[in-house]
Amino acid sequence: MSLLSRALGVAGRASVVAVGASVASAVLVGIDQRRGATPAVPDHPGPYSPEEREAAVRMYLTALTVPAAAFRVPFAKDCVRRENGLKTGFGADHLRWDLHLHLQYSLIREVRDIVITVDPPGREGVVHAEFALATVLGVPARVSEDFVVPLEDCLIHSIEARISLG
Repeated sequence: MSLLSRALGVAGRASVVAVGASVASAVLVGIDQRRGATPAVPDHPGPYSPEEREAAVRMYLTALTVPAAAFRVPFAKDCVRRENGLKTGFGADHLRWDLHLHLQYSLIREVRDIVITVDPPGREGVVHAEFALATVLGVPARVSEDFVVPLEDCLIHSIEARISLG
C-alpha cells in the first residue's frame, strides 16, 4: 500500500470521526435545549387570534436558520410535513430534531421576502406563507407553504411545502 493511499485512508477515517463528534455534540446540545424549552403557544385558552397563529408559523421559519429555536416551534404531536408531495416530517419530535440537527437546512443562509396570509379565502385554519431562500450555494429558491394551524389550539398540524429553485 502506498504512502498516499495510507494517508488518504487515515484522513478519511479522521473526517468520519470529526463528523460523528459534531453530530454527537449537536445531539447533546439539543437534549439540553429541549429540557428548558416549551413550545411558543399563547398562555390562554383558544380561540387564538390571527396574529398568534401567524407567530406560530414565524417561529417555524426562524427555526429554519436558527437551530436553537427548534424546540419552541408549536407542533401538534402528529404533525406531518410534505415537500413537493413527499412526506418529510413524521410527528412533532421528529420535526423538532430535524430542525435542530439542521442537516438538510444547513444550506439555507437566509429566509426573506416573507408574506403571510392567515385564513386565505375559503381556507379557515390555514396560514399560508410565501418566501424566498438564500442558500450558501448561491442558488435562490422560492417556497410556498400551507400550515394548518387551527383557531382552537394554535399548533401546527401539517405543513405542505412547494419548493422551486431558480
